[in-house]
Amino acid sequence: MSLWKFGNFEKEIDFTDADFLDVLDAAKANMAEELKKVPKVGKNSDIIRAQVQCYRTFFDTLFGAGAGEAIFEGKTSLEVCLRAASSLVAFEDNESQRIDSQYSKYYVKNHGNREQRRRYNKGRKQG
Repeated sequence: MSLWKFGNFEKEIDFTDADFLDVLDAAKANMAEELKKVPKVGKNSDIIRAQVQCYRTFFDTLFGAGAGEAIFEGKTSLEVCLRAASSLVAFEDNESQRIDSQYSKYYVKNHGNREQRRRYNKGRKQG
């Protein structure tokens, strides 16, 4: 479990927790559905407000009610939303690499049956 920070918002996140991953998947699916409802034409301010609301809903679903408001600090700026989402994606990538390196010693390195292993090893020989 690690601490994700964005502005004044902090939250402990565990990417090895199956329940959290279920909520993350649900938040992503919900956001995809909400983005379909964003108007394509109209006033730019209305389009941006609809997009910002999608991000607020995503973070509220992920971290609980009011999280989106806390993360964006009351702003209705698409730029802040994009930076928050990018920060979360980068955090997830870093955590995935950390977890993979931590558990890599437990992976079984089997390259298939005997014939497949021979072919694999033959390709790896130098000289």
